[in-house]
Amino acid sequence: MTAARSALAAALIAASAIAQAQQPSDASDVATPLRPAVVAYRQGDAATAERALRALGSPSADADAWLGAVLLDRGAKAEGLKLIQRAADAGSAEGQHRLALVFINGDAGLPRNPARAVELFEKAAAQGHRRAQLNLGTLHFRGQGVQRDLIQARAWLEQAAADGDAYATYALGRAMSESAPPASADPTRAADLYRRAAEKGHMLAALRYGMALAEGSGVKQDLPAAQRWLVQAQQNGVPEAALALGDMAVRTPATRDKAANEKILQSALAWYQAAANAGVPSGQFKLANAYLAGSGVPRDPAQAQLWYARAAQQGLTEAQQALGVMLLTGTAGATDPVEAFKWLYLAERGGHPEARAVREKAGDKVVERDRKRGEALAQAFKPTYELPRDEGPPRLVPVRR
Repeated sequence: MTAARSALAAALIAASAIAQAQQPSDASDVATPLRPAVVAYRQGDAATAERALRALGSPSADADAWLGAVLLDRGAKAEGLKLIQRAADAGSAEGQHRLALVFINGDAGLPRNPARAVELFEKAAAQGHRRAQLNLGTLHFRGQGVQRDLIQARAWLEQAAADGDAYATYALGRAMSESAPPASADPTRAADLYRRAAEKGHMLAALRYGMALAEGSGVKQDLPAAQRWLVQAQQNGVPEAALALGDMAVRTPATRDKAANEKILQSALAWYQAAANAGVPSGQFKLANAYLAGSGVPRDPAQAQLWYARAAQQGLTEAQQALGVMLLTGTAGATDPVEAFKWLYLAERGGHPEARAVREKAGDKVVERDRKRGEALAQAFKPTYELPRDEGPPRLVPVRR
């Protein structure tokens, strides 16, 4: 499952994005006079929210914070920032949280300042502000604006998840699933947290819980249940779940029934195709492997090279290595030593154990000019991702039982 976990990294990091959602739709988390305005704001009606906030007879610091947020959203940066700063200076947890978001994102014309954001999140979190607790735990988990500290991350996320919020529960599961001395991973706790968040409709949690069930990691192995959760995740905007479903099919033990084995192989390929089409790099890599080997599909080196190229462009080291070899040897019909050396240099930089040996072995057959051009291209390379890198907290969806 190592390759699948690697491929999921981007999505799972993005899933712990700084939260600007995660609030009750009825605005029960704010003072009663503010609720109509906050409900309107959370429903996307900024104009109504602004009118309601401005109509308050004696605005509070929290009202200033909310009005500032509304103004920032509609582009009135100077006035919005002034109100948020005033609210924060007055000790409003909402104001401190909103100002922290400004610094973490580099909004309102201010430069990004993660360290300052951490200070402000700490002040708001200490007052019991749930989103600030979630964001503070996330920053400790990432090591953003502060030294990475799983113990601190877990402590803040425990507080954020105390009311059962799905986003905080998932984030706590992520923190419990990793190990960084002196903190040890707790797969049993992590699996339980993923389950609880998944049952509330958090589809990245459904992905994680499905993977735990498939592997028997922290929970009794249950392949049918794993498949149900993974299919739900895949059908609700998590294409990495298709990769996990393909891996599940591949791990199915072979039998003497050739037809059954072929059916399982075709199922795996269908899931890999779905993942590849959606932009999951390891799905693209595994589909390319199938075309190169003629496993379950007619052998087609040109198709293999195409899928290796898409995964390599996203930075997948294994695909960069495979693409470099194909371009060096002309497996798909044409050689390109410059591009071959570029991808081999990148694969070596990414830690692939065979890249350097392949490059050095072929070095005497490639002119120095081409080698240098390949190295220069590798130095200038920047990955182009097909999947969104950071969409913020995902929407919750109804769960099928």
